[in-house]
Amino acid sequence: MERNISTLPQYDLLTAALRRVNSQLSAAECHGLIAGALNTQNTALISRFFTEEDERVKEDAEFAELISQLVHLTAEGYRDEDFNFQLLLPDDDAPLLDRSRALAEWCGGYVMGLLESGIKEFDKLPVDAAEVAKDLVEISQLDTSGDNSGSDSDLMHLEEYVRVGVQILYAVLTNISDEVNRTYEQGEQ
Repeated sequence: MERNISTLPQYDLLTAALRRVNSQLSAAECHGLIAGALNTQNTALISRFFTEEDERVKEDAEFAELISQLVHLTAEGYRDEDFNFQLLLPDDDAPLLDRSRALAEWCGGYVMGLLESGIKEFDKLPVDAAEVAKDLVEISQLDTSGDNSGSDSDLMHLEEYVRVGVQILYAVLTNISDEVNRTYEQGEQ
């Protein structure tokens, strides 16, 4: 089965693949986790969650292909000079409540990716990045269990904030990582 690798996998396709391997993650949470881990260049975390956990994961070629595609396109999105980073969320025709829940799950997965990668004290990040990280924690905890008075427009604005905020965090964390590597390399000389 050939896929277009310039766009993220379909939400429902990844959801079905996650269920096949008995993952408790939603497709949004899965992508958020990958995005958070890639922000810190922690590919070992991705491997731990998606290739080493279970024999079913290792044996499901379609699942492995979807995760590989998701990792590749997420990393590519971070490096895109036109800031075309994408969030894997349900289609716009899905109910608002489902889309809101998925955005909260995406942010929860992203924060988990940061935490599992060792970024535990958001206050130690530069001010803009710390603010975004704390906002993502708040968004992940939004109550999406019932009727909310939000609109499609409100959700679209929040999605855009998350999309841009994650790119800000990527730039900051990449810069910090580069500085640490330079310091380490200079210390070895």
